[in-house]
Amino acid sequence: MVITPNLISNLFFFLSLFFFLYLTYLIFEPFLDILFLSFFVAVILYPVYSFLHKKLSSDIIAAFVSTFIVLIFIIIPSVGLFLVFTNQVIELYPVLVKNLSKFDSLEGLLAGIPFAKPVIDTLNQLQQRFNFSLDLGSLLKQFLSFLVNFLIAEGKAVFINFTLVVVGILFMLMTVFFLFKDGEKLYHRVYNLIPLPDRDKMYIIRSTYNAIQGVVLGSVFTAIAQGILSFIGYYFAGVNYPLFWAILTFFAAFIPIGGASLVWVPIAIYLFFAKGWLVGLLFTLWGTFVISTVDNIIKPIVIGEKTNIHPLIFIFAILGGLKAFGFLGIFIAPIVIVILDNLLNIYRERYLHSV
Repeated sequence: MVITPNLISNLFFFLSLFFFLYLTYLIFEPFLDILFLSFFVAVILYPVYSFLHKKLSSDIIAAFVSTFIVLIFIIIPSVGLFLVFTNQVIELYPVLVKNLSKFDSLEGLLAGIPFAKPVIDTLNQLQQRFNFSLDLGSLLKQFLSFLVNFLIAEGKAVFINFTLVVVGILFMLMTVFFLFKDGEKLYHRVYNLIPLPDRDKMYIIRSTYNAIQGVVLGSVFTAIAQGILSFIGYYFAGVNYPLFWAILTFFAAFIPIGGASLVWVPIAIYLFFAKGWLVGLLFTLWGTFVISTVDNIIKPIVIGEKTNIHPLIFIFAILGGLKAFGFLGIFIAPIVIVILDNLLNIYRERYLHSV
């Protein structure tokens, strides 16, 4: 290979580009959560900004009003719910430990429930057959201890680092404001930097936008609906701390395997034991045909055909996203998979000459 001045120039340019891209990543890395969250909020609510911009004829005023809507309807309720949730965790923890300590094992707790006895007997047979021991009560206590300690630590971090939380919120509001105000300019700048034909660029951008709208809105609306419906069920079933369990159900709804049932099913089992079979049965019916069914109604309506990825891939993507990015990974991972799928479709059409 002949080394020419043009080759040296190109090599120097791309090495410099990747080097400074890496430095830029290091600079913005502490703020990636805020930037991603701001981006999702701005993309989802951009139609609201566009509507206001047409009515007000001012990009600054429209962006300010849109940002104020974000503050009032998203940020303040989220922070308030988190603080209430953390406070109830602190109150509930000693109650859970006290009640669990009354039973030698979880099997003893469930022994009086008719439909649970066959499950316990089968589990005991499996332990004897394969020669292993599984103390579900101990595992449950460890899980509750881990969950509560984690939530208390996060809650303390919010209270102790309250100034940092306020600064983070201010940064988010500022970012959302400028994404609304200058979002179109940023879009065109990024669009012009993509070295692909307009047809391919529009395909990627349109499908990615649809994925963001579908995945984020579908997940959030489903979680909100299941949280509200579960609160109604917990309240009328006489469950203590219904708001706590409803918020926990809201967060569980984002988990692809199990979802809201990870919370309401154990509570249904508890109700059979503590409140009697009638209350337990009614709540189980409510959980099965109302709380869990919502997931099968809202997501297909909101997401529809906006993503064409196999559900199993989405499950692994979301679980991996949780590990890689934390809670935001629930939204980031599916979008990454959608973009990859779009790029693979372009590759197949361009290089393999097949549709």
